[in-house]
Amino acid sequence: MAGGPLCYRRLKKEENHIPYAILRLEKRKGQQTAAINKHHERTKETYGSNPDIDHDRTKLNYHLIRPSRLYRQEVEERIKAAGCKVRKDSVKFIDVLIGATPEFINALSEEDIREYFSRALKFMEAEVGKENIFSAVVHRDERTQHMHICFTP
Repeated sequence: MAGGPLCYRRLKKEENHIPYAILRLEKRKGQQTAAINKHHERTKETYGSNPDIDHDRTKLNYHLIRPSRLYRQEVEERIKAAGCKVRKDSVKFIDVLIGATPEFINALSEEDIREYFSRALKFMEAEVGKENIFSAVVHRDERTQHMHICFTP
């Protein structure tokens, strides 16, 4: 990669910008699965709760791990295979958002952005187990690019 590891050097010190990686994990229960699936996979016509989505750019979104079924089916199959007992308030999967400060991510080349999210996925695979991750999708159609990863705990 030109410019050093993920182009940290492209941010000039005099700009007083310190790049930050962003990692947010949210526990998700069964009733939220369909809504999360629709948001991540962009299956709705409009998103009233998120006006930052630019539908003309949705075609630029891409998967690093494409789910083979609906999220609900992925989750239920994994829970069943693990032999877990489920209460109605049980956490069924974890929804992860990975991003970076806009100053950092917007200064990267297309190649470096892909590398950033690829490395982030490899980190999550090492932390939670590659076999537990059922979706990893990069959203390029919002103000700041980011990736959603879903996995069963």
